[in-house]
Amino acid sequence: MTQSLLSTCILRFRDLVTASGQTVEHHREKIKVSGHVWWGWWRKRDETIPDDAFRILASKANGGGFEAYLMDSGQERLYKVVCTDIYWDAKKAEVESPGKPETPEYYSEQKYLAWFKLTEITDIADPVSVLHQFTYLRVDEFFEDSNSAYEPFYGKRVFSVKELRQQDRTIWFVRPFQQGDPIQEVSLLDSRKLAPLHFATEYFESKSAALLWVSDTHFSDRHHAFPPKPGPNDYPLADRIKTNFKDKVVAGLIMSGDITWQALPAEYDTAKEFIRSLTYWSFLKSDQIVVCPGNHDLSFSEDPADKDKPIEVVGDGFKKAYSTFYQDTFNIGPNEFLSSGKRFLMGRAVPVDIVCLNSSSLQQLKSAFQGHGFIGDRQMDDAAEQMKWETNPEKPRAYRIVVLHHHVLPTTYSATPEPNYPYSVVLDAEALSRWITRHRVDLVLHGHMHQPFCARISRPIDVNNPEQSWHEFNVIGMGSSGVKGELGEINQNTVGFLDFAHDELSVSIHSVHPVNPSKEIWTVKLKYHP
Repeated sequence: MTQSLLSTCILRFRDLVTASGQTVEHHREKIKVSGHVWWGWWRKRDETIPDDAFRILASKANGGGFEAYLMDSGQERLYKVVCTDIYWDAKKAEVESPGKPETPEYYSEQKYLAWFKLTEITDIADPVSVLHQFTYLRVDEFFEDSNSAYEPFYGKRVFSVKELRQQDRTIWFVRPFQQGDPIQEVSLLDSRKLAPLHFATEYFESKSAALLWVSDTHFSDRHHAFPPKPGPNDYPLADRIKTNFKDKVVAGLIMSGDITWQALPAEYDTAKEFIRSLTYWSFLKSDQIVVCPGNHDLSFSEDPADKDKPIEVVGDGFKKAYSTFYQDTFNIGPNEFLSSGKRFLMGRAVPVDIVCLNSSSLQQLKSAFQGHGFIGDRQMDDAAEQMKWETNPEKPRAYRIVVLHHHVLPTTYSATPEPNYPYSVVLDAEALSRWITRHRVDLVLHGHMHQPFCARISRPIDVNNPEQSWHEFNVIGMGSSGVKGELGEINQNTVGFLDFAHDELSVSIHSVHPVNPSKEIWTVKLKYHP
């Protein structure tokens, strides 16, 4: 890098915890009160502090301040800021904000590699005209292996916010545009890949061979077992996971429903903070997050029940809070079924397909029809088509996982007969089981009744010809990762890990508690299909 050419930087961010547009507003409020705000740098896994570049920028900041930029990758917006200081540790360790009162409360206790002191944040009406004033500058020391994957961009003019957004990095170092610099747009990805998708078409390759699984977190004021912020001796759920499993590197996060208690926007805000905390810890992107809704995540109808009126599909109004949460998390509104699919290449060797089905597709009626699960043939067939899951047993296939909220099999030892009780098994469990068998699904993951569970099922592929081929699949229930009370027989909160080895999958269930250390409850080893 020619040091004299570096003029400024562009910082990437996204509204993962706050509502859309509120990240900037929270920081502006601090500027109004204190005259400045500290902005934490959320880095990706392979990024580190480029000391020389930071020293140049810090010198500009301490010399009266310099203009830098914030790029909102979710809304594709650009903001101009004035930076008057940069704070980082010489040993490149994560540090607390140098001014917690001047840091938005929702992350003032977090540690980051660097903090930028900002005194102004201004909207930019025409981002293109501003970006065209700059040219990408190569800073290899920004990457831990000193090897940049963005060779096509260096030395050319910054074309647009979209061009920035497709690059998987959180800071760009730029110099003034000079006559003769290339001005073309560069695209690392084709248009299909640039657009967020409900069902992934490409495999996300990860060195990690593990997935973190949580379920029934039930974020709320009264029904969540963990405090919203660290206390003298107790910690939020995300903090307990990070502390208890600090040596675990995961490739993705699975959430199998009942994220909230009442599907309130504030509860979803807490869920987004939980996801944000874990994605920072594990350096995850939205492509690595797997989510399905539970019955608590969609609103109840308050209309009086009519026993002669047929049960209807959940209306859009009752999906609103979940839809906003989904939009904020994945940068795309949910499809009509609230279903999705992801693909992973675990440990860069084991292909894994994951389909999330919405088993809460029927409208819940308070004190009349609540908690019951139903999926529907259309949703299942659409998911199989989107994932291109063939039924030919001769063709090689990825390891197939289905995630839903409700149970395929009973898990409660014995339920007390009560009117309007939300019994666990989905109403179309047999239809789902046949679909699972027909499409050679290997594993089903679920939550709902707050009790860990495992079973192995073997069924004929054709129910009318049981003397022909059979298919075997496993069913595992998580329990609850966060509910306060209302726990099953196990009487403790749990989280899980899926570890993909060369020849088998290990699924382990662990206790999690606001204070006490985690303990492994059980592990089951599953052989891959032939």
